[in-house]
Amino acid sequence: MNVIQRQTEVHASDAEVFTYLIDVTNHPQWASHQLEVTKASEGPIQAGSKFETVGHQFGEQPGTVTITEAVPNQKIVYESDGRVGHFRHGFLIEPEADGNVKLTKTMEMIELKSLPLKVLRPIVSSFVAPRGLDGDLARIKEKLESAS
Repeated sequence: MNVIQRQTEVHASDAEVFTYLIDVTNHPQWASHQLEVTKASEGPIQAGSKFETVGHQFGEQPGTVTITEAVPNQKIVYESDGRVGHFRHGFLIEPEADGNVKLTKTMEMIELKSLPLKVLRPIVSSFVAPRGLDGDLARIKEKLESAS
């Protein structure tokens, strides 16, 4: 599987970035498409927490997001599974000497269930997904920096 990776610099602390991104209910604030997210598990948000989602790209796309790894102020990995496919998303949060954070976002297509997506995989991997990650990072950066 190929991993698509993009990064940006954010003027915020590693703790602010981690706190914002670990809460998957914030995802609609930086998603490029209409998205609904509801926490589906009890307790604090951590590895193992689950969220029910409904995306609105090409009709309603229900799915489940599970946080699979959470290292405070350093790393978040979650997997989304739905009719379209199974994807792994990650955030690497690295403090820099100037007080900013280097934020790296990754995406891996684990299993594609949608025939059109299977056929278009090379285009999605080479062009669509990298542009999507760039847009996500720009919106995350804007949201975090406007909160400071």
